[in-house]
Amino acid sequence: MAILRYILYLLAAVLLTGCYEDFDPEIDTKPVLCLNSLITAGEPIDVKVSHTWMFNDEKSVNDHKVSDASVTILANEKIVGNDYLPKEGDKIRIMAESPTYGEAVAEVVVPYATPIGKVRFTPVVTNIWKGDEDFFHYRMLADITFNLNIEMDVNDPAGTNNYYQFEYDWFSGAWCEDSDDNLEASRLDPFTIGTFEYDAEPIFKEHVGVFETVMGNGEDTDFVFFSDRQFPGRTYTLHLNFTNNTFNIKNETYDESLLECGVTLYLTTVSESYYNWAVYKWNVDEGITGDLSDIGLAESKWGYSNVSTGAGVVAAQASTKYIVDLKEFLKNAIK
Repeated sequence: MAILRYILYLLAAVLLTGCYEDFDPEIDTKPVLCLNSLITAGEPIDVKVSHTWMFNDEKSVNDHKVSDASVTILANEKIVGNDYLPKEGDKIRIMAESPTYGEAVAEVVVPYATPIGKVRFTPVVTNIWKGDEDFFHYRMLADITFNLNIEMDVNDPAGTNNYYQFEYDWFSGAWCEDSDDNLEASRLDPFTIGTFEYDAEPIFKEHVGVFETVMGNGEDTDFVFFSDRQFPGRTYTLHLNFTNNTFNIKNETYDESLLECGVTLYLTTVSESYYNWAVYKWNVDEGITGDLSDIGLAESKWGYSNVSTGAGVVAAQASTKYIVDLKEFLKNAIK
């Protein structure tokens, strides 16, 4: 696959040699307002207003703010203030007006968060070293490497087209003894998450076409958006594999609070506008269309926007989370 891409680039280089010419196009296009906002259920709405500019407008590249714009936010057809906290199901409309750049309007519905169903996880130790209790007087002394395989059910609600994003975070550590001078406690983070294996879950590549797959553009991607078009109104099990996770502990006393480690899984239901923007961004940055346009063999992909001016994206999201608690696993492993 990589060889095919290399041949394509080489062919383009040969065909386009000597075909470049410097020019300064005069395009009769006026700058317009650009709106960007990611609305999250339960959080204040932040709207960024800017304006478009020509690629050769060096001044606007560095400064494209709009100082004379007024912004109005409506929730369910009622004007709300900056302190309004959007709720799931709210229809949010954002209107901006500028004497210099005109008007812009965008609308989005805040999606309902989809509950996470059953979660099953299996830690598999790949390497472990444990010291004796009297080894340098440490009561907790261990170095563990392990893989973590997680199955998380997504219970898709029926009757609507739904779009999702998967995210994760991890937590570890507690206050522990400072074994060097014993003067004060210090923060210890014994657990470190390893590598998230994107290839273990095929639905993360549902947006990748056959041609992109043949050309190798679906490899080594970190795209974590997906839709319910393969499982409308049903349950889908995400396979989430983390490899080479580590837990390293060295403490003079046995303290179970140091074992309070784990992974937080987030299932975020996103608006169609957010999903469409994410797919567009992937195509430009990692897809074959972006590669071909970079070397002049295809037209640039038109940017996605749901704003009336065609500039910017107004999206919305609502999240649920599940905590994978590793305390019992680590407790048994270090004994």
